[in-house]
Amino acid sequence: MRSVVDIPYYFWDKALPDEACDEIINAGLALDNFKPAGVNSDNTIDSELRQGSIGWFPKDHTVDKLCQSYVGLANVEAKWNFIISECEKVQFSIYGLQSRYGWHRDTNVTLPEGSPIRKLSVSVQLSHPDDYEGGDFQIKNFFGTEITENANQLRNRGTIIVFPSYLEHQVVPVTKGTRYSLVQWYSGPDWR
Repeated sequence: MRSVVDIPYYFWDKALPDEACDEIINAGLALDNFKPAGVNSDNTIDSELRQGSIGWFPKDHTVDKLCQSYVGLANVEAKWNFIISECEKVQFSIYGLQSRYGWHRDTNVTLPEGSPIRKLSVSVQLSHPDDYEGGDFQIKNFFGTEITENANQLRNRGTIIVFPSYLEHQVVPVTKGTRYSLVQWYSGPDWR
C-alpha cells in the first residue's frame, strides 16, 4: 500500500492527439448500446449520484488495446504491481448539461469469495477543456483527502489517468457543453 500512498494516481498529460480523440468520440457516438448511467449493483439508476449516458465498446476494440497499454505501464511505473488477470469492456461516457458522478469507488468490497476484484481504473479525457464547463475529474488520496495538484492538467484533452479502483473519485456537474471520456476497469484475485 505504500506505493499507493506515494503515488495515488499516474497520468499522461495530452497523451492522445486531437485527431485520435475525435476518432474515438465519433466511434463512441456511433455505438448502438447507449443507456442512462447506472451505478447500483443491480444496475438501477441513482440520479442523485450519477447522471449521463454510457455505451460500451466491444472487447478487443482498438480503445481496449489503447487503455491496456497505459494501465500496464502505470502499474509498473507507479510500483503498484497489482496482480491483474482480466478487464471489462471500455465504457464511453457522455456528460451533458448537469450530468455528474458523485464521490464513489469503482470496487465493490462485498463480492462473493473468489470473484475478481477491480484493482485499477483508467479514465481517458476526450473533450477539449474549452468545450465544456464544470465536469472536472477529482480524486482523493489513500487517506480520503482530495488531491488538488495537477487539476488543470487532468482536464486536458487526451490525458490518461490510471488509479487504484478503491480510491474515491468523482466528476463534478457539467454546467455548459459536453464532456466525453473513456473508462475501463482491471481486475484480479483477492488482495494478498
